[in-house]
Amino acid sequence: MTEEVRFKSIVGPELAGVIDLPDGEIRGWGIFVHGFTLGKNSPAASRVSKQLASEGIGMLRYDNLGIGGSDGDWGTVPSPSRSRTPSVQQL
Repeated sequence: MTEEVRFKSIVGPELAGVIDLPDGEIRGWGIFVHGFTLGKNSPAASRVSKQLASEGIGMLRYDNLGIGGSDGDWGTVPSPSRSRTPSVQQL
């Protein structure tokens, strides 16, 4: 069983996601983190998440900024070189 969800990204726009609910006893939870240009409904993300859910591990899969059902612009995704988080050298 799947449930569609939306949640706020760290940079503001909302992301679209799907939770694959575990069958039977809940053994744990995971997040399927895919490549930037893939989406929550890519065959790999869908197959792996559904298989894990069938084995009792609930999974969240989501669309990145500006991809699929998510808001925002993929071009504004922070990269390590543009990150607002101080690097180890800056600390």
